[in-house]
Amino acid sequence: MSWRSDGFTLLELIVALAIAALGFAYVAPNFIKTLESVRFQSAVREVASGLRHARGIALAQGREVVFFLDVAAHTYRIDRDRPRRLPKSIELRLSTAETERIGPGVGGIRFFPDGSATGGRIVLRQFGLAKRVDVHWLTGRVSVAAHAG
Repeated sequence: MSWRSDGFTLLELIVALAIAALGFAYVAPNFIKTLESVRFQSAVREVASGLRHARGIALAQGREVVFFLDVAAHTYRIDRDRPRRLPKSIELRLSTAETERIGPGVGGIRFFPDGSATGGRIVLRQFGLAKRVDVHWLTGRVSVAAHAG
């Protein structure tokens, strides 16, 4: 009589589950870090896009348009539009003209009908990542770059 095995032994199943658990333990933290990085990059693009949109409205409608940022509330808005939220985990910093400051951590960047602006910089920082969104005062051009410091 020969002995036949039609399945896996309990030991083989335990070893397979242990290997899977180790793999998951390695992948899960990296996945979360990647997800946070994607959210950060998305927020940077959203702020830059909002600034470009404000400039576009100023050019198209021939009027001044202000992009407002509230650092403490993690919100921004264009003129009287409803505020849009940014992730609370992102640290924000606004540098703008003194005339555009409304209060501590609250201010705007104004775009003029000719495309120029008051200029300014918004720095976004999270988990060691830092980006700056700059608005050139003469051209109103919006650019994104890595931020050191």
